Amino acid sequence: MKSLSIPNEEDVARVLFYPSFFTEDDNPLISEGVLSPTAFKLQVLKSGVAEKSISVLRSSIDSFNHDVAKLSPRVASDYKYGYALLNVGEIRSIEIPTTKKTAIAVNSCSSKSLPSHAEIVFQLDGNTITAKNEPLEVIRFRKRLARIASKRIIRL
Repeated sequence: MKSLSIPNEEDVARVLFYPSFFTEDDNPLISEGVLSPTAFKLQVLKSGVAEKSISVLRSSIDSFNHDVAKLSPRVASDYKYGYALLNVGEIRSIEIPTTKKTAIAVNSCSSKSLPSHAEIVFQLDGNTITAKNEPLEVIRFRKRLARIASKRIIRL
């Protein structure tokens, strides 16, 4: 699977699951609901592999709606709520207060099963952050992503 950079003008979507991706005080029936930063938290998979990127889908790809329908929650008590649209340029322009060098990449990594699949990768001092390594900068990054995503939530 080859990764290609996505243009800044494009939007990507994070599929949202309720209640895991929302704070307890939020009512997901309100379209302006605020997402929890957990909506962008990297996970250690059942296999023990630590995620190194946040999975998103490219909304401009023909298979987008089909790919959204394919995704299911990891938590049995969750249901698919909808998705949040994020502008790629806005993601890349996120600034985190730190003395470390940050880099944010948004890349296409499509596959036969998910042609619109893409990923958001966050690096500190040249090291890709994984689910097993989450410094304060990553928590701040997730909070900023949640704020951006909360502006454009599409309910299914």
